[in-house]
Amino acid sequence: MKTRESFIPAYFQLAEDIREQILSGRLKPGDALPTESQLGVQYGISKMTVRNGLKLLADEGLIESFRGKGSFVSSPKLNELILELSDSSFKISENNAVKLLGVDIVSADEEVASTLQLKPGSKVLRFRRLYEVNDEPVAIELRYIIYYRGQPVIEQEIHYAAFPEVVASHTGIVSERNQVTISSVALPSKEAEILRANVGIPALKIEQLVYGGKDVPLGLSVMTCHGEKYRLVASTKKFF
Repeated sequence: MKTRESFIPAYFQLAEDIREQILSGRLKPGDALPTESQLGVQYGISKMTVRNGLKLLADEGLIESFRGKGSFVSSPKLNELILELSDSSFKISENNAVKLLGVDIVSADEEVASTLQLKPGSKVLRFRRLYEVNDEPVAIELRYIIYYRGQPVIEQEIHYAAFPEVVASHTGIVSERNQVTISSVALPSKEAEILRANVGIPALKIEQLVYGGKDVPLGLSVMTCHGEKYRLVASTKKFF
């Protein structure tokens, strides 16, 4: 039987494990992590895979790495707010649900193509997902990833992984940067129909753009939220 671990790259599993140890308090600010060699032996992965996992943690501000000294758990930065966009942060209640509506290969329209630096009409993978609270639709999300012919689309992975993880898995490229833009918009007609709301009411638009090396865009997520039924909360990261 396939498990979650079957679909998540090894460096994400490493990062998740260490992240859990930090957030649970087993690893405290200032604690040194095992060396790259030790982590490689412990998890049965290469040094490069270890480095990719540690980079994810460093990008989140959970650890700091120093050449010749190793990696250490960071102290919380109380002047920086963390906005969680993962499914796990949404599923804080059994009344919340994220449903996969479909996965298909489509031609990128001008806006998507321009954002991903593609020629209009280039093929992209499109994932459509619906967020519900108490069986009421509150947000619709469209995810676009550059399509690589022959790359399998694994729906279980889409359910389990956050957007940057899905992008990395399908492109084989570790994300270097994740940019989020939040804006207020009038609810478009297509989204209004799905969210069972009136066209033009206030809505929240959350765009998440994932970049690879040299600032090359790899994936785009556009989430449209019902202005009266969905809210975002940011807080400082608590490490212990």
